[in-house]
Amino acid sequence: MSDRHPMLRFPQRALLARLAIGIAVLASLGLLWALTTVYQDRTAMYRHQAERELQTISRLQASAVSDWRERRLADASALTDDDLFAQAVARWRDAPSSEAEAPVHDRLRILQERARYTAVFFVSPEGTLLLPAGSSSAALPTLERNALKEALESATPSVVEPRSDPFFAFPFFSLIAPIYDGMRPLGAVWLVIDVRSSLYSLLTPWPTASKSAESALVSAEGADAVLLSPLRHHTTAVPVPLVHGPQQGNLLIQAVAGARGLIHARDAEGKEVLAVVNAIAESPWFLVSKVDVAEAFGDASQRELIALSLPLSLALLLGGLFLVAWQRRAWLRERTLKESLARNMQWLESAQRSALVGYYAYRLETGEFTLSPMAAELFGLPGDAPVAREQWLAQVHPDDRPHVLSSLESSLGEGPPLRMQYRIADTRNERWVDMWGERTEPGARAGMTGTVQDITERQRAETKLDQYRIALEALVRQDPLTNVANRRALTEAVAVEWQRAARSGSSLSLLMIDVDHFKAFNDRYGHLAGDECLRKVATAMARAATRASDLVARYGGEEFAVLLPETHERDAMVIAEQMRLAVRKLAIVHAASGVAAVVTVSVGVSTITPQPHLSASQGAEPSRASVRASAERESQQLFRQADDALYAAKSVGRDTVVPYTAAVSEETSSDFMPSPPEPRST
Repeated sequence: MSDRHPMLRFPQRALLARLAIGIAVLASLGLLWALTTVYQDRTAMYRHQAERELQTISRLQASAVSDWRERRLADASALTDDDLFAQAVARWRDAPSSEAEAPVHDRLRILQERARYTAVFFVSPEGTLLLPAGSSSAALPTLERNALKEALESATPSVVEPRSDPFFAFPFFSLIAPIYDGMRPLGAVWLVIDVRSSLYSLLTPWPTASKSAESALVSAEGADAVLLSPLRHHTTAVPVPLVHGPQQGNLLIQAVAGARGLIHARDAEGKEVLAVVNAIAESPWFLVSKVDVAEAFGDASQRELIALSLPLSLALLLGGLFLVAWQRRAWLRERTLKESLARNMQWLESAQRSALVGYYAYRLETGEFTLSPMAAELFGLPGDAPVAREQWLAQVHPDDRPHVLSSLESSLGEGPPLRMQYRIADTRNERWVDMWGERTEPGARAGMTGTVQDITERQRAETKLDQYRIALEALVRQDPLTNVANRRALTEAVAVEWQRAARSGSSLSLLMIDVDHFKAFNDRYGHLAGDECLRKVATAMARAATRASDLVARYGGEEFAVLLPETHERDAMVIAEQMRLAVRKLAIVHAASGVAAVVTVSVGVSTITPQPHLSASQGAEPSRASVRASAERESQQLFRQADDALYAAKSVGRDTVVPYTAAVSEETSSDFMPSPPEPRST
């Protein structure tokens, strides 16, 4: 038996060796299959990562381009809808002068500076440049002239897409905003912006380290694609026709033909590219973003082959080294992700700093705010540690603290999401912030996350626009010669006071005043002396109207009107006599007057006590529009009676005051001679 054991040992060893080889081959095949599967999965993962990155960047750029275009269209629409601006243009166009031109020029200059337009012109309906001064001899280019015609016909702004023209030394985008005075076209505002500094900068530089990635704006011209923005790696002038329709398979032609989203195509050089096509909302533009497939996937594939072949070789030699290599690879991946995350966070922080936006998180349980660097800078608080609620509240302006505190507590409870604007306590200047926030979870562990934005410049711009609007409204309701109210302001005031008198049951008086023999004064002394006479008369009457509610207005020519709310006829007669005497005391020489040696006035007095609106007396609440329309209609009686009284004052010899009641009785008594009432002390 001892001799047979060595002989049996060799077949057993061979069998065990074959079994070991088989197991090794199976293990190698299994490892190879596993590594191949891992390689394919990771290649697909890198592919998806590259696709997602390209889609995200393209979507952000498309949103920025869409916002840019919408802001420009909003500027043009705001000009077209600006009634005050249209009235200022109408006054300038109807009576050209430097004074009438100044508000229009200032409005265009403010728009150019605030919205950063390269040039802003006012053009006539025929296409001639009228403003700014010095451009009156120029005419609109052909495309802009066609856009002007379209805008005037549709009464809406027209757009001329980015192009090059000898009119400017740079590619530009322009809008034509029509201006109307009612149904009358006054012209249009031509807004011009250099797309190199405003539009192209939205597409470059590329936010990642890719060398072949780039984005371009494209529009369709029939079946052709027109390049509107320069390519990152080319110096082609734009806008130019790039490719023609028959070039099937070309990336830009596919975009013009209707391809959207993620596509695989070839660029103008025939290279295979991965691309994303996004349509720009409310425009004929398409944003095409692409990266070379060789760059996007080639490096990843090569890196994966090297990384996976090394573990396979090392696994055949020593399994332990494979584990070490695998751990090292995992560490490299983690470091790459951390670097990518750091880059993205830096990009986000740069974007927030550019927009003056920061974010915060608040925990009710601890009463502490965690602030981003930008938010900490806005609040003037340290950003390296949580900030207590009291410390944050101390930065709020004292007048705004109750409102801010109540809004925060309401949103943390069952109230709506937080949205408030308030001031920051800053001793140097006043700063405004806009704060948004949403509750993260209910109950005692409630918290809030949101954003905060510096809106100081926006608040200042809105304040300036309000001041500009108020100033324009005041100019519309003021007589430019005498600096008293004009007829429009008088008509509005009468309607308002008529409604107030109808509600309170008080009397409303109106004085109609005419300068005696003013035409003879003008003929003898000239129109300049006549204008000075009207100014002095208006000033004298304004001084005699001592109450804040009294309104002195120039009714037209040498006629004036004085509105006296809550004034009975006798008090109105006293005021009228005081004004008549005040004009005589001016001692303005009038040798051509048949009444006196100085300028005099005749005054007609009308007093009415308005009755309440019928629908209100019947218990039904009338609409505000119907009440105002009724007041404007019924108040005309006050003007008619004052006119009749003024006519009577002229008929009895001028330089006198006649009430309407006496004017009516004069029709039955030809020897009516009014006696001036005793002046009341003021």
